[in-house]
Amino acid sequence: MRDASDGIRADAQNALDNPSKTKAGNRQILMTEEVKAAFREERRCQESNGRRCKIMVDGYTNFIFINRFGNLQHQGTLNKAIRRIVRNCNDMQLSKGRKNPVLLPSFFCHSLRHTFTTRLVESGINIKVIQELCGKNETAEAGVGTNVDR
Repeated sequence: MRDASDGIRADAQNALDNPSKTKAGNRQILMTEEVKAAFREERRCQESNGRRCKIMVDGYTNFIFINRFGNLQHQGTLNKAIRRIVRNCNDMQLSKGRKNPVLLPSFFCHSLRHTFTTRLVESGINIKVIQELCGKNETAEAGVGTNVDR
């Protein structure tokens, strides 16, 4: 049995339904010390509230992103939370009565992957590095296009 807290499993929910199609899909995710600290803090909070991961995926267990029952977070649940946050934020902006309020667009959690990739391109990161981070073999699959505005 392997402990997922030793190396964050990037796509554990997908692993339940659709094993990785390519070797590139199995990868380690690099993160800053601040992100690691945030994950450790989340783990401490879960433990202090008596929540423990109750699921094993491909021999991994002890995942960080779990629901209140100890199961993996489902993409639909995350998307619902994002919709609620966007709605509440937009409602707050509209209630201020400003002439041209800045509203958040509707998006899904997978959109964040594309945003991350776009920001890497905008900051000048080498395409090969981006492909490795995203686990994609081809630039087009990684969502890297030639029309990225800075």
